[in-house]
Amino acid sequence: MKVLVHDLNEQDFLQLGISNNDYRVINTNVAVVPCVGCYNCWLKTPGTCKINDCLRNSGSLLGNSEETILISQNCYGGYSEYVKNVLDRSISASLPFFTYRSWKVRHVKRYKTYQNQLTVILYGDFLESEIKTAELLVEANRNNMGFKVVSLHIINDINEIAQVLK
Repeated sequence: MKVLVHDLNEQDFLQLGISNNDYRVINTNVAVVPCVGCYNCWLKTPGTCKINDCLRNSGSLLGNSEETILISQNCYGGYSEYVKNVLDRSISASLPFFTYRSWKVRHVKRYKTYQNQLTVILYGDFLESEIKTAELLVEANRNNMGFKVVSLHIINDINEIAQVLK
């Protein structure tokens, strides 16, 4: 399964020509509640957020994806608040236990699906320091989420996103 998380408006997303048959799409431009940090998804309702909205099972979706694509407006070299909200709400993709991965202590993954690829597309204006921050962030995501391959695409024109996805 491929999961695509984006913060594009509806018109820009439709121009990409992406089919819901190809991806499980998480549109972050809908009203969702941010993570409240209760950890119910770890302890009381494993894998399921207690907040009953479209991100309730985001941990399961991201944890079981073979490929995850994040499309986000640049926000100081990181993700927009909308995409970051999805990542925060997907903490249930890991367990509240620890292991060593990449010579650091990491959470044990809840789902055994082998996550092959993380593709991050950041769009907008960038400072050189923001590009370096983005590179470090994507590498940290690779290590924390257990992806084998990552790619980061820095683009200035939102119309270039479709070319990256081909």
